[in-house]
Amino acid sequence: MKTIWKHAPQKFETLNADIDCDAIVIGGGMAGLWSAYHLVNMGKKVIVLEAKRVGSGVTAGSTAILTYAQDIIYKPLIKKHGLDVAKKYLADTKAAIADIKQIIEKEKVDCDFESIDFVLFSIKGKGARALKKEQEAYKELGIEYDEMTETELPFSTKRELKFGGSYQFNPLKLCNWIADYIVKKGGQIFENTLVQDAPEENRLKVGDYILTAKNFIVATHFPYINVPGFYWLSIYQHQNYCMAFKPTGDGAERFENFCKGISYESIDKTGFEYRRVGENILIDGVPVRTGQKPYRSKYRIIEHHLEENFGRYKEITRFCSQDCITLDKLPYAGRYSHFADNVFVVTGFNKWGMTNSYITAKVVADMVLGKKDKNADFKENIYSPQRVALFVNLIETVSNVGVIGASFANDLLNVDAKKFERIKNGQGAVIKYKGHRVGASRDDNGKVNLISAVCPHLGCNLKWNKDERTFDCPCHGSRFNCKGNIVNNPSTKNAERVDY
Repeated sequence: MKTIWKHAPQKFETLNADIDCDAIVIGGGMAGLWSAYHLVNMGKKVIVLEAKRVGSGVTAGSTAILTYAQDIIYKPLIKKHGLDVAKKYLADTKAAIADIKQIIEKEKVDCDFESIDFVLFSIKGKGARALKKEQEAYKELGIEYDEMTETELPFSTKRELKFGGSYQFNPLKLCNWIADYIVKKGGQIFENTLVQDAPEENRLKVGDYILTAKNFIVATHFPYINVPGFYWLSIYQHQNYCMAFKPTGDGAERFENFCKGISYESIDKTGFEYRRVGENILIDGVPVRTGQKPYRSKYRIIEHHLEENFGRYKEITRFCSQDCITLDKLPYAGRYSHFADNVFVVTGFNKWGMTNSYITAKVVADMVLGKKDKNADFKENIYSPQRVALFVNLIETVSNVGVIGASFANDLLNVDAKKFERIKNGQGAVIKYKGHRVGASRDDNGKVNLISAVCPHLGCNLKWNKDERTFDCPCHGSRFNCKGNIVNNPSTKNAERVDY
């Protein structure tokens, strides 16, 4: 994935031996690295296993903003869980921001870390009313903010709230530093090491090797172990489309200082987030559930927005970010299930991974270290995966199960056997081929690629994503490139190739 972040972390070797250690962290993104960071600081021998490259997945697609003003969240938290839980989440978020800031400043980490103001805004009456209700929660929680009367945004807004105590940075540079720190403290990191099996007691089979550990932390974005845990019922994946650009022509002077020292987040479903990255502006938006068929190009929506509001511009890069969404707005951190005493999980960051990855990593690290009871109930650990989230938001639960059921029911009757001849270079589609559901595509040179359009994770039917040129699973968010290789989990197997 080619994102705006231009820093390549150091390379680590692939697992090549049996190893005995204190803890194994599965996943080398921000959450996995922070988990290992806390453990090596306490003298534990830790191994981090990453399927691709450290930080190359969801972390690389992050806008990397640290703030406690996370969209419309506190009013829903109070409604779903009560005031005490909302206060705890706010306190944990502020503590995570303070800890990350202290680490970066103390260790002099070169990651383009800067203090910013953060603005929530809406251009719609409905959004303005939602922000007003959120202000009621701010008063209950003691959150300070400023009501703005105008912004530098190139369009009018209905309501704007500004918050201090926010920061932004380069996530890959910070990932690289954490990885270096882990190794210097005696930890080991292995890249291009895909884990497919679940731990069995204190053993984990990875390819031809056996790893032994007292504890395991699953930090693979979407948990890859289906049973026990059943996270595929309580989590779904959501995508945002991003573009880095630089205004040109008349807009070059007008927007020269746009977003310098300030970032903007629209709470509207069709709104955008804006932040500065060096001389460029990063725009993030057009949210859609992974695998939802995009009838209109998401990037074209961004292009139209830029043309209408920023005039002429130069595109630097475009990319897609993907997030795990829980049904009750809280991330998961704790025991993977009641049946696994030494396996822990961190997931479900709800689009705020830079703070929630740190919060959840610290929770599970403290459990591994014995600082917290691993059997803590929801009152003691508000992030417990064993909370009854399925019934906290019945509408979300029914909607999620409905999407999963619809994908299973989406059989060969809805594919067009004639589409194959109409697939042009750079395009793809799901077709009926020799009696099977097949993902067909042509690369830019006209070469045909065929893969099974059935997700190897749990058998859902894949859909073509014309913006990313991938085949995506609408049930649980696995994604595959045109050759069937995994782009995003939870699938641990590539989609099968089909002979042409």
